[in-house]
Amino acid sequence: MKAYRHGEIAFILTDKLPNNLEKSNSKEFLKGSHGNPHTYDNGELYLKDVDDYIFGYFVAKNTKLYHKEHGEGQGIKEAKLPNGIYELRRQVEFINDELKQVED
Repeated sequence: MKAYRHGEIAFILTDKLPNNLEKSNSKEFLKGSHGNPHTYDNGELYLKDVDDYIFGYFVAKNTKLYHKEHGEGQGIKEAKLPNGIYELRRQVEFINDELKQVED
């Protein structure tokens, strides 16, 4: 499995998109634990509540990810995401015998 992490979002490389997804017009994946948006340029976003952790899919094509705390640069930082099809998952961590969402 190949995966990339951007804050509390894990981009898990997959072979294809599931059926019956609708493309989102939003440029925001989600708001992070501190209220800062995770956004992007270039690509196709498909938001879908699969369960508490899988919240959609993304097709990356020359994609740059943006967030205040993750990546390189001043102000809003940026990171490149390799081209591909990704499952979007909220990251969790194991604390005191419980799964908790990762807070960045």
